[in-house]
Amino acid sequence: MEGVQVSIDRIVVEFTDVYWDFFNPFQLRLREYLNANLRLKEKGFKYHLHVRDRGHYLHISYQLTFVPKSRKNTLRIECHPDSLVHFYSWLKPIKDYAREILFVRCDVAFDIPLPISELFTLSLTGRNMHTWQGTRYSNKKHQRQVAGYSRVYDKKRQLIQRYGKVIEGELTRFEIVYVPDEKIPLEAIVQFPPQFNRLYLCAHLTCTEHLKPKLQERVYGMMSGELQQKDVTGYYRRQIVEKMRTQLTLDLDKLASEQWEEAIKISCAILSGVISKVA
Repeated sequence: MEGVQVSIDRIVVEFTDVYWDFFNPFQLRLREYLNANLRLKEKGFKYHLHVRDRGHYLHISYQLTFVPKSRKNTLRIECHPDSLVHFYSWLKPIKDYAREILFVRCDVAFDIPLPISELFTLSLTGRNMHTWQGTRYSNKKHQRQVAGYSRVYDKKRQLIQRYGKVIEGELTRFEIVYVPDEKIPLEAIVQFPPQFNRLYLCAHLTCTEHLKPKLQERVYGMMSGELQQKDVTGYYRRQIVEKMRTQLTLDLDKLASEQWEEAIKISCAILSGVISKVA
Protein backbone atom coordinates (compact mmCIF):
# COMPACT_ATOMS: atom_id res chain seq x y z
CA MET A 1 0.00 0.00 0.00
CA GLU A 2 1.30 3.43 -0.91
CA GLY A 3 1.37 6.52 1.27
CA VAL A 4 1.20 4.83 4.68
CA GLN A 5 2.79 6.93 7.44
CA VAL A 6 4.17 5.48 10.68
CA SER A 7 4.27 7.50 13.90
CA ILE A 8 4.18 7.13 17.67
CA ASP A 9 1.00 8.17 19.43
CA ARG A 10 1.99 7.46 23.03
CA ILE A 11 5.32 6.55 24.64
CA VAL A 12 6.21 5.19 28.09
CA VAL A 13 9.74 5.60 29.47
CA GLU A 14 11.32 4.75 32.83
CA PHE A 15 14.07 6.60 34.70
CA THR A 16 15.89 4.35 37.15
CA ASP A 17 17.35 5.23 40.57
CA VAL A 18 15.63 8.59 41.00
CA TYR A 19 16.06 9.73 44.62
CA TRP A 20 13.11 10.65 46.81
CA ASP A 21 15.01 13.82 47.73
CA PHE A 22 14.59 14.87 44.10
CA PHE A 23 11.07 13.57 43.46
CA ASN A 24 9.37 15.10 46.49
CA PRO A 25 10.20 18.76 45.78
CA PHE A 26 9.73 18.06 42.06
CA GLN A 27 6.14 16.87 42.51
CA LEU A 28 5.42 19.79 44.82
CA ARG A 29 6.52 22.24 42.11
CA LEU A 30 4.40 20.45 39.53
CA ARG A 31 1.36 20.73 41.76
CA GLU A 32 2.02 24.40 42.46
CA TYR A 33 2.91 25.68 38.98
CA LEU A 34 0.96 23.32 36.68
CA ASN A 35 -1.85 22.32 39.02
CA ALA A 36 -0.86 18.66 38.73
CA ASN A 37 -3.22 16.14 40.29
CA LEU A 38 -1.56 13.76 42.79
CA ARG A 39 -3.03 10.33 43.50
CA LEU A 40 -1.75 7.45 45.65
CA LYS A 41 -2.41 3.81 44.76
CA GLU A 42 -1.79 0.54 46.54
CA LYS A 43 -0.82 -1.46 43.44
CA GLY A 44 1.73 -0.82 40.71
CA PHE A 45 3.30 2.59 41.25
CA LYS A 46 2.47 4.36 44.49
CA TYR A 47 2.58 8.03 43.40
CA HIS A 48 0.77 9.28 40.29
CA LEU A 49 0.87 12.82 38.92
CA HIS A 50 -1.24 13.85 35.95
CA VAL A 51 -0.57 17.17 34.24
CA ARG A 52 -2.51 18.94 31.50
CA ASP A 53 -1.23 22.17 30.05
CA ARG A 54 -2.35 23.91 26.86
CA GLY A 55 -3.52 20.78 25.10
CA HIS A 56 -0.62 18.60 26.26
CA TYR A 57 -0.59 15.89 28.91
CA LEU A 58 2.05 14.17 31.01
CA HIS A 59 1.54 11.28 33.42
CA ILE A 60 4.27 10.60 35.98
CA SER A 61 4.45 7.52 38.23
CA TYR A 62 6.97 6.92 41.00
CA GLN A 63 8.00 4.16 43.42
CA LEU A 64 6.80 0.64 42.72
CA THR A 65 4.77 -0.66 45.67
CA PHE A 66 6.15 -4.22 45.65
CA VAL A 67 9.87 -3.37 45.95
CA PRO A 68 11.71 -2.88 49.26
CA LYS A 69 11.60 0.63 50.64
CA SER A 70 14.49 2.72 49.33
CA ARG A 71 15.65 6.31 48.95
CA LYS A 72 15.88 5.81 45.18
CA ASN A 73 13.13 4.40 42.97
CA THR A 74 11.89 4.06 39.41
CA LEU A 75 10.09 7.02 37.86
CA ARG A 76 7.91 6.44 34.81
CA ILE A 77 6.49 8.97 32.35
CA GLU A 78 3.77 8.54 29.75
CA CYS A 79 2.77 11.07 27.11
CA HIS A 80 2.58 11.85 23.39
CA PRO A 81 6.00 12.62 21.83
CA ASP A 82 4.83 16.18 21.06
CA SER A 83 4.24 16.67 24.78
CA LEU A 84 7.87 15.78 25.47
CA VAL A 85 8.80 18.97 23.65
CA HIS A 86 6.23 21.00 25.56
CA PHE A 87 7.35 19.69 28.99
CA TYR A 88 11.07 19.59 28.19
CA SER A 89 12.09 22.03 30.93
CA TRP A 90 10.38 19.79 33.49
CA LEU A 91 11.75 16.53 32.09
CA LYS A 92 15.38 17.60 31.74
CA PRO A 93 16.08 17.53 35.52
CA ILE A 94 14.73 13.96 35.71
CA LYS A 95 17.10 12.90 32.94
CA ASP A 96 20.01 14.51 34.76
CA TYR A 97 19.22 12.71 38.04
CA ALA A 98 18.44 9.23 36.65
CA ARG A 99 20.97 6.42 36.35
CA GLU A 100 19.39 4.95 33.21
CA ILE A 101 16.58 5.75 30.78
CA LEU A 102 14.63 2.74 29.52
CA PHE A 103 12.05 2.32 26.76
CA VAL A 104 8.98 0.48 28.12
CA ARG A 105 6.36 0.64 25.37
CA CYS A 106 4.63 2.85 22.83
CA ASP A 107 1.61 2.94 20.55
CA VAL A 108 2.71 2.60 16.93
CA ALA A 109 0.26 4.24 14.50
CA PHE A 110 -0.06 3.32 10.84
CA ASP A 111 -1.99 6.05 9.01
CA ILE A 112 -3.47 4.44 5.89
CA PRO A 113 -5.00 6.61 3.13
CA LEU A 114 -8.03 4.36 2.72
CA PRO A 115 -11.56 4.32 4.17
CA ILE A 116 -12.03 1.89 7.03
CA SER A 117 -14.79 0.21 4.98
CA GLU A 118 -12.10 -1.07 2.57
CA LEU A 119 -9.65 -2.24 5.23
CA PHE A 120 -9.90 -5.81 6.50
CA THR A 121 -8.01 -6.59 9.73
CA LEU A 122 -7.64 -9.94 11.43
CA SER A 123 -5.74 -11.13 14.49
CA LEU A 124 -3.43 -14.06 13.74
CA THR A 125 -2.81 -14.98 17.38
CA GLY A 126 -6.26 -15.58 18.82
CA ARG A 127 -7.07 -12.06 19.98
CA ASN A 128 -10.75 -11.31 19.62
CA MET A 129 -11.23 -8.47 17.13
CA HIS A 130 -14.54 -6.72 17.75
CA THR A 131 -16.17 -3.40 16.88
CA TRP A 132 -17.52 -0.76 19.24
CA GLN A 133 -18.95 2.54 17.98
CA GLY A 134 -17.14 2.20 14.67
CA THR A 135 -13.72 1.33 16.13
CA ARG A 136 -12.27 -2.16 15.87
CA TYR A 137 -10.50 -3.35 19.01
CA SER A 138 -8.50 -6.41 19.98
CA ASN A 139 -9.27 -7.85 23.41
CA LYS A 140 -10.60 -5.90 26.41
CA LYS A 141 -10.16 -2.26 27.45
CA HIS A 142 -8.28 -3.25 30.63
CA GLN A 143 -5.63 -4.86 28.37
CA ARG A 144 -4.86 -1.46 26.82
CA GLN A 145 -1.19 -1.67 27.86
CA VAL A 146 -0.60 -5.27 26.79
CA ALA A 147 1.75 -5.99 23.88
CA GLY A 148 -0.18 -6.30 20.63
CA TYR A 149 -3.35 -4.55 21.79
CA SER A 150 -4.76 -2.76 18.77
CA ARG A 151 -7.51 -0.51 17.51
CA VAL A 152 -8.54 0.50 14.00
CA TYR A 153 -10.61 3.64 13.47
CA ASP A 154 -11.61 6.36 11.03
CA LYS A 155 -8.92 8.97 11.65
CA LYS A 156 -10.48 11.46 9.25
CA ARG A 157 -13.74 11.45 11.22
CA GLN A 158 -11.87 11.76 14.52
CA LEU A 159 -9.95 14.82 13.28
CA ILE A 160 -13.23 16.50 12.32
CA GLN A 161 -15.12 15.61 15.51
CA ARG A 162 -12.34 16.25 18.02
CA TYR A 163 -10.35 19.08 16.45
CA GLY A 164 -12.57 20.49 13.70
CA LYS A 165 -9.83 19.69 11.21
CA VAL A 166 -10.85 18.72 7.69
CA ILE A 167 -8.43 16.77 5.49
CA GLU A 168 -8.62 15.70 1.85
CA GLY A 169 -9.01 12.05 0.98
CA GLU A 170 -9.59 9.14 3.34
CA LEU A 171 -7.56 8.18 6.41
CA THR A 172 -7.74 5.12 8.66
CA ARG A 173 -5.44 4.63 11.65
CA PHE A 174 -4.26 1.20 12.76
CA GLU A 175 -2.65 1.46 16.22
CA ILE A 176 -0.72 -1.39 17.84
CA VAL A 177 0.97 -1.43 21.25
CA TYR A 178 4.68 -2.23 21.00
CA VAL A 179 6.27 -3.76 24.10
CA PRO A 180 9.73 -5.32 23.64
CA ASP A 181 10.49 -8.55 25.49
CA GLU A 182 12.86 -6.61 27.76
CA LYS A 183 13.16 -2.92 28.55
CA ILE A 184 15.71 -1.35 26.21
CA PRO A 185 17.98 1.67 26.84
CA LEU A 186 16.17 4.50 25.09
CA GLU A 187 19.19 5.58 23.04
CA ALA A 188 19.36 2.08 21.51
CA ILE A 189 15.65 1.61 20.72
CA VAL A 190 16.21 2.76 17.13
CA GLN A 191 17.89 -0.63 16.59
CA PHE A 192 14.70 -2.49 17.53
CA PRO A 193 11.78 -1.59 15.23
CA PRO A 194 8.51 -3.36 16.10
CA GLN A 195 7.39 -6.46 14.24
CA PHE A 196 3.65 -6.92 13.86
CA ASN A 197 3.18 -9.16 10.80
CA ARG A 198 3.00 -12.22 13.06
CA LEU A 199 0.17 -10.57 15.03
CA TYR A 200 -2.13 -9.10 12.39
CA LEU A 201 -3.23 -9.33 8.80
CA CYS A 202 -4.29 -6.06 7.19
CA ALA A 203 -5.62 -6.15 3.62
CA HIS A 204 -7.14 -3.68 1.17
CA LEU A 205 -10.44 -5.25 0.19
CA THR A 206 -12.47 -3.59 -2.58
CA CYS A 207 -14.41 -6.61 -3.83
CA THR A 208 -15.19 -10.08 -2.54
CA GLU A 209 -16.14 -11.83 -5.76
CA HIS A 210 -13.23 -14.24 -5.28
CA LEU A 211 -14.70 -15.36 -1.94
CA LYS A 212 -17.28 -18.09 -1.56
CA PRO A 213 -20.65 -16.93 -0.14
CA LYS A 214 -19.98 -18.26 3.37
CA LEU A 215 -16.59 -16.51 3.48
CA GLN A 216 -18.13 -13.30 2.13
CA GLU A 217 -20.74 -13.40 4.87
CA ARG A 218 -18.11 -13.75 7.59
CA VAL A 219 -15.74 -11.16 6.14
CA TYR A 220 -18.49 -8.55 5.80
CA GLY A 221 -19.76 -9.44 9.26
CA MET A 222 -16.38 -8.79 10.87
CA MET A 223 -15.79 -5.59 8.88
CA SER A 224 -19.23 -4.19 9.75
CA GLY A 225 -19.02 -5.21 13.40
CA GLU A 226 -21.95 -7.62 13.22
CA LEU A 227 -19.54 -10.48 13.97
CA GLN A 228 -16.68 -10.67 16.45
CA GLN A 229 -13.64 -12.64 15.40
CA LYS A 230 -14.40 -15.26 18.04
CA ASP A 231 -17.73 -15.90 16.25
CA VAL A 232 -15.83 -17.21 13.22
CA THR A 233 -14.45 -20.73 13.53
CA GLY A 234 -10.77 -21.50 13.06
CA TYR A 235 -11.61 -23.36 9.85
CA TYR A 236 -13.12 -20.25 8.24
CA ARG A 237 -10.45 -17.94 9.66
CA ARG A 238 -7.73 -20.03 8.00
CA GLN A 239 -9.59 -19.86 4.68
CA ILE A 240 -10.01 -16.11 5.03
CA VAL A 241 -6.29 -15.63 5.72
CA GLU A 242 -5.39 -17.72 2.67
CA LYS A 243 -7.67 -15.68 0.41
CA MET A 244 -6.62 -12.33 1.88
CA ARG A 245 -2.97 -13.14 1.22
CA THR A 246 -3.82 -12.89 -2.49
CA GLN A 247 -5.01 -9.29 -2.01
CA LEU A 248 -2.97 -6.14 -1.47
CA THR A 249 -1.77 -6.44 2.13
CA LEU A 250 0.02 -4.08 4.49
CA ASP A 251 3.58 -5.17 5.35
CA LEU A 252 3.63 -3.83 8.90
CA ASP A 253 7.20 -4.99 9.59
CA LYS A 254 8.65 -3.37 6.46
CA LEU A 255 6.86 -0.07 7.02
CA ALA A 256 7.88 0.08 10.69
CA SER A 257 11.51 -0.74 9.85
CA GLU A 258 11.68 1.95 7.15
CA GLN A 259 10.14 4.72 9.27
CA TRP A 260 11.11 3.71 12.81
CA GLU A 261 14.09 6.06 13.17
CA GLU A 262 12.05 9.05 12.05
CA ALA A 263 9.19 8.11 14.38
CA ILE A 264 11.35 7.61 17.50
CA LYS A 265 14.06 10.25 17.08
CA ILE A 266 12.26 13.12 18.87
CA SER A 267 11.75 11.02 21.99
CA CYS A 268 15.37 9.83 21.95
CA ALA A 269 16.77 13.30 21.37
CA ILE A 270 14.75 14.97 24.14
CA LEU A 271 15.02 12.31 26.83
CA SER A 272 18.43 10.73 26.24
CA GLY A 273 20.15 13.30 24.03
CA VAL A 274 21.65 10.56 21.84
CA ILE A 275 20.63 7.92 19.29
CA SER A 276 22.79 4.79 19.07
CA LYS A 277 22.53 2.99 15.73
CA VAL A 278 25.29 0.51 16.49
CA ALA A 279 24.36 -2.75 18.20
